[in-house]
Amino acid sequence: MDNKLMFSEAGVFYLQQLASLVFKHSGVRHKLSTREGQISLLHAGQSSAQRDIQNCWRQLIATLQPQQKLALEREGLHFTPSLNRQAS
Repeated sequence: MDNKLMFSEAGVFYLQQLASLVFKHSGVRHKLSTREGQISLLHAGQSSAQRDIQNCWRQLIATLQPQQKLALEREGLHFTPSLNRQAS
């Protein structure tokens, strides 16, 4: 079985958008074809202070099912409402 995370069509769209935004701001590419690349991108998106990245992160998270959030929480991601830590 494949070790990648499973996203809905909307989730894939926002994941790709997030990858593009993170690359634009940091120059770092994330390999979306691997679980490690996806998790790394999600961590980068979650910790970013850039407003466009935060907005895309929220849109991606809104596409996730509860069991997907639980699986990602085991990877060290957090889905609390306190995402507005810093204004950019």
